[in-house]
Amino acid sequence: MRRPVLFMLPLLTCLVGPAGCSKPKMPDHDNPPEPRTSTAGVAAPTQLREAMQKPIDKAEAAQASVDAAADAQRSAIDAATGD
Repeated sequence: MRRPVLFMLPLLTCLVGPAGCSKPKMPDHDNPPEPRTSTAGVAAPTQLREAMQKPIDKAEAAQASVDAAADAQRSAIDAATGD
């Protein structure tokens, strides 16, 4: 009694398996999709965007102060060496 079941299971899998693989339906090109947003332009700042921008602004400010210190050091070295 087990033998027919063991024989039928792989056979059934081989017959039913390819039936699930069909070519996907092509989209209708006559009706383009509707736009999801009606407002044109930049979206209002959100909490997430502000949280992401905050470290960037902080790094830019730090870079500006490092550049100013480097210019001051370079000027001091030039004044000390007489160049």
